[in-house]
Amino acid sequence: MTVAPAGFRVTPAEPLEIDTVLGILDEAASWLRESRMPTVWKLGGFSRQTFLDQISRGEVFIGLVEDKPAGTFVLQWSDVLWWGERPPDAGYVHKLAIRPSYAGQGVGVEMLGWAEARTRSMGRRFLRLNCMAEDRKIRDYYESAGFSYVKDVKGPLATASLYEKEL
Repeated sequence: MTVAPAGFRVTPAEPLEIDTVLGILDEAASWLRESRMPTVWKLGGFSRQTFLDQISRGEVFIGLVEDKPAGTFVLQWSDVLWWGERPPDAGYVHKLAIRPSYAGQGVGVEMLGWAEARTRSMGRRFLRLNCMAEDRKIRDYYESAGFSYVKDVKGPLATASLYEKEL
């Protein structure tokens, strides 16, 4: 794993930061497509209203490096679509994205570490996430970050691999 970037911190996204959040996701989507990585993300394909709703619920976060937005993610307390009905024992990370200019600098690992600490502080035992089953690179990334493969699930647009980490 990479050493944390200097001046790294995570902050809840504010409604006025919607364009920053969507911009980070669009940059990541473009990079994934240009790199010919498996993805269902599309430039401009993220719902502004959905993200505004998630921001209003305190579920969207921005990873900052020296006060510059470097990444974003969503942290929720249930995920019926991918994980089904479950007891309230986990946090669920979605839309983890890093600006390509910050790739390889440990931003993603730091954001996951922050999500782990936040989830633990809420009295939850697991941090869970999903990714495209065919994306071996991101699966290796999550496994190297301490997540364990659970199973594959067929979704509306792709098959996802489910991962969890016991906290």
